[in-house]
Amino acid sequence: MTDERPSLVGRDDLVRDVLDVIADDSVPVMALLGTAGIGSSALLEALSARGRPARLVRLRLAEGDRLTTFCAAHRLLASVASAHSGAVASSVMTALAKSGGRTAGQATERRLAVAMSMVLRRLAPLVILVDDAHWADDGSAELLPILAEHLAGAECTIVTAMRRDHARDARSQALDRMLRRGLARSRSIRPFTAQQSAAALARVLGAVPDASVVTALHDASRGNPALLLASAAACRQTGAIRFVDRHAVLRRGSSVPPVSIDAVPGLRTTDGFRWRVIKCMATYESLGADAVELTGRALSASTDRVLEALADLEADRTLRRPRTADHERPSWRFSLPAAREAVRAAVGPFERRLLASSAVNALRTGDVPQRNDGVLADLLVEAGTLADPARSIGELLSHATDESFDDDPRVMRWLAAAASLAPTRQQRAAVLAEHCAACFRHGRMAEAERSARTVFESGPPPLPEPQWILLALHRVLALASCGEKSELQRIIDLSVDWLPPDRRHRWLIRAIALCLLNRWAEAGSELRRYRSQWTEVVPSAAWWGRSFDFTATILCGAERDRAVPPHHSSLLALVESTPARKANEPTDSAGCRLSDADRFQVQWSAGNWDQAMRIARNGIGGEPGADPVGRLFLHHGAIQVLTAQGWVGRARNLVAEARCGQLEHVLDHAEATVVRLLGDGDSAYDLLRSGLHRAEAEAIVFGTETLLADMAYHQARHDEHEQAERSLRRLARVADELGTDKARLELLVARATVLGDPRSAEAAIALARERSSPFERAVAFSRIAQTGLRTQELFLDAYCLLGQLGALLWRARLRRHMQDHDVSVPGRSETLRENEQLLAVLVTEGLSNRQLAAVFGTSEKSVAARLSRMFTRSGFRSRVELAAAMLTGDFPTGSGNGSR
Repeated sequence: MTDERPSLVGRDDLVRDVLDVIADDSVPVMALLGTAGIGSSALLEALSARGRPARLVRLRLAEGDRLTTFCAAHRLLASVASAHSGAVASSVMTALAKSGGRTAGQATERRLAVAMSMVLRRLAPLVILVDDAHWADDGSAELLPILAEHLAGAECTIVTAMRRDHARDARSQALDRMLRRGLARSRSIRPFTAQQSAAALARVLGAVPDASVVTALHDASRGNPALLLASAAACRQTGAIRFVDRHAVLRRGSSVPPVSIDAVPGLRTTDGFRWRVIKCMATYESLGADAVELTGRALSASTDRVLEALADLEADRTLRRPRTADHERPSWRFSLPAAREAVRAAVGPFERRLLASSAVNALRTGDVPQRNDGVLADLLVEAGTLADPARSIGELLSHATDESFDDDPRVMRWLAAAASLAPTRQQRAAVLAEHCAACFRHGRMAEAERSARTVFESGPPPLPEPQWILLALHRVLALASCGEKSELQRIIDLSVDWLPPDRRHRWLIRAIALCLLNRWAEAGSELRRYRSQWTEVVPSAAWWGRSFDFTATILCGAERDRAVPPHHSSLLALVESTPARKANEPTDSAGCRLSDADRFQVQWSAGNWDQAMRIARNGIGGEPGADPVGRLFLHHGAIQVLTAQGWVGRARNLVAEARCGQLEHVLDHAEATVVRLLGDGDSAYDLLRSGLHRAEAEAIVFGTETLLADMAYHQARHDEHEQAERSLRRLARVADELGTDKARLELLVARATVLGDPRSAEAAIALARERSSPFERAVAFSRIAQTGLRTQELFLDAYCLLGQLGALLWRARLRRHMQDHDVSVPGRSETLRENEQLLAVLVTEGLSNRQLAAVFGTSEKSVAARLSRMFTRSGFRSRVELAAAMLTGDFPTGSGNGSR
């Protein structure tokens, strides 16, 4: 974590207002009003740092100070005396002490206030910062208006941070009198906006928070800074937040974990009855107005007593009434959802079960009307065995199998609770199989594997054969997600005893395990045998079998099965689909939800790179799913985007993270592109060759078309024409084997570039326009333009396309090629701005001056001059400051379609 104080985000205007009041000595009191945890202490700390050269006195009051008359005034003078020494201060303190404990008359109050003002005026210019001023005793509150009257114009300012009491207590009344007389000003410290929460989270997490993180934490805390940061710390500690590409993303299916009860600002747990009411409301809040009666039952208290406690909790803003609440039957909700969750977590296990069982009984008897919102199931989870387990199992399963809850992650909790209550092994195995499927559906692969393992540990499961097959299949896919390669090998060796007894399904699961271990060629020959037998296989197993068969066929360049499943939406299929798919389509032609990899490819192909990167980070940040190829290409696409925009360090980090033994030649090509763009062509060529050898060893054809094309370009640049032509011939064979438009485009562009073939160039231009992928078109056009064909048109088209994508690095390189071919680069001011943005990005990525010179095609001396000008204009003094500004968005990085 950083050492910065994120709670000061968005408070600059407020600090300036307070400093203006301090400078205007006609107003001696400034009141900062806000709720608990709003950040008043951090604000006073900032004022303390910026309030020089005035003398500063800091004072923080406590709840106990309210019990003694003039305690706050006495403590203030004690602070003054200790900091600045004064006999007069000591004498006034003595007078205050003599007056303490009894009610002082107006004359006495005035004499004491005048005496205090004399002490304070001697120390002018003086600023007194009083934190938690709402704990001031009534006597000191009555002194303040008189004291303010005598401090006006004396260069003495008292700045108080306090919670304003709606009951109009002595402190609020004293402030009102000063405001009416012009002796005070007040400002409210408001909760963070969503944008301010995002800025605060960026500083405390040291990473750019994804929209999912900002939304979840801002909504839970309602913008309360203390609770926002406590929730962020809880997310980080429990792994609910994961860090991908210098971004913080919320783990799929995760909710904001509860914070410690001590971290909830303003929540008092010492009042016994009040605290018990809070705990009941945390349990019963979702039941609306019925929560009042249930709380009374649980506490054996009258409704009037409960209502009195609720009104008190509303007054201190722990609870609030919804605007739509019925006045006849009022309801309350927690003002801060995170506070509710903290209270729930603080309730002891037995007390939680007892409270929940009371509500379950009321719902079952009809005393509280039931609703189809999952509340009963949630309460059953908490109640456990105290709520008739036999009935609870049926109710939990009824909720879990309700189609309206298919996308609700609570289903996993409901099924886990039902399994714990199941009385027989057969019933428990059936429920755990459902739990495994639900976890699988929600991407919780470790939990899915755990449930499947529990079923199989006791021997052959007492399940119908189709359910056994599906459970075994889910376990195999979950094992791959969890990286259990040794267990997958045991499946391939058929040395595990939990595979289904049917030979056809057992060998199908073995073939899928081969795919998951990157043995696609071997698996492909096995899966092809099933093409005439899919109707004889359990439907779910057939779905996965045909999907892996299709993928293996594409990867290995084998003959395809003409009957591709209509619902199959593999990334590999999408790559070759026509561009008619709309970027906002969430499902495929059969209505099946698209995977993260598919959704990424759709957005990437449409040129919506911001949205594509959000999908990629969230997908990568979650647990690996059942599609290792899709996940790999999710990484690969993200690496392409980052590289094009200049984030080369982040791109290489993703390359390293993505290496898991699956199709690593694709990552070799991605890394080679980064290395080549940084000016190291020889190292890039070595990566291309090693990637090609790796693919050949694994009998993989898909992805080798880009390796061969880039090898041909390198060989042609180094006048190795015979080798380049050999690479082109191999590329032609690969394109023929794959039979895809993408491979054909690579071949046509390579022939046009290496051989100068105009017919291939024209065909490539036409095909690139048909595919309608902006980045593919830009790369193809820029390569062909360098051959001298339609130079002006193609260079400008490519330059425009790359600009729309925010591809700063590719645009910078393209400008050099345009200058080499005497093509004018449009927009001089835009060019200067982009060069500075790219320079900032590359400096943040840690590039040396030599590497920067290679990127910009200039000398190291020129780079040094550019850096000097950039730091002078931006005001940043070091690379570290610049990197921090890039993180928080204080330095612009592009035209809007980019990656912070």
